[in-house]
Amino acid sequence: MEKKSRQSEESSALFTHQLVTLADLEKFKEQMLSEMRRLLAGGGTQQYKQWLKSREVRKLLNVSPGKLHAMRASRQLTFMRIGGVIYYDRADIDKMFEKFKTTAVK
Repeated sequence: MEKKSRQSEESSALFTHQLVTLADLEKFKEQMLSEMRRLLAGGGTQQYKQWLKSREVRKLLNVSPGKLHAMRASRQLTFMRIGGVIYYDRADIDKMFEKFKTTAVK
């Protein structure tokens, strides 16, 4: 049984002495398009973590630890402390972005 599966793997593998035909390229193209359609079928919405740690928020906002502390102290950014770890709600960060967004001038 194992020998058969090994033979089928070897027969389907591409070796340097083999030629790639147009049919092979067409099959590959169809596989790639099928996979891309499957990935895009999710509506293009990315799933984000709801709760972020300080390190992740600093990276997202590109701010220093001191600036993040100042944002907490001035209540620009809400947070929750559990034990010694501070968590931030992703939705609150998005709201903060919307609050400080300026309108474009035409």
